[in-house]
Amino acid sequence: MISRENALKLIKTYGQAWETKDSELIATIFNEDAIYFDPKEPLNIGIGAIKEYWKNKVIGEQDEIKFELKNLWIDGNYVIAEWNAKFKDIKRNLLIDMNEVAIFLVKNGKFSSLREYYKSIKIPLLEIRK
Repeated sequence: MISRENALKLIKTYGQAWETKDSELIATIFNEDAIYFDPKEPLNIGIGAIKEYWKNKVIGEQDEIKFELKNLWIDGNYVIAEWNAKFKDIKRNLLIDMNEVAIFLVKNGKFSSLREYYKSIKIPLLEIRK
């Protein structure tokens, strides 16, 4: 069973890695064989795939990321987190306001799986014309 303190530390590291677009930091909180499920992307299995996903999706497509944890629940080795994230989608020129619930399974003090479910509001960014 994971403690609330350790769960909070892992989630805060997740948020920090997202805000700083740090694929090395995100790798520190997942097990080597972890599974990362984003319902709109192919399944990522293993830390290498998770880092690649992070590089493509977060580093390659997002900017000015803000992460705010709203709620945290623990049930045995499961951590359920609710958060709001806002960022610029630089690939599609949108401002994204995302509310998400993520379910993490913890083994050996790290995440062994993540399933995320989210709803986003997408606002077109106006281009500044000269």
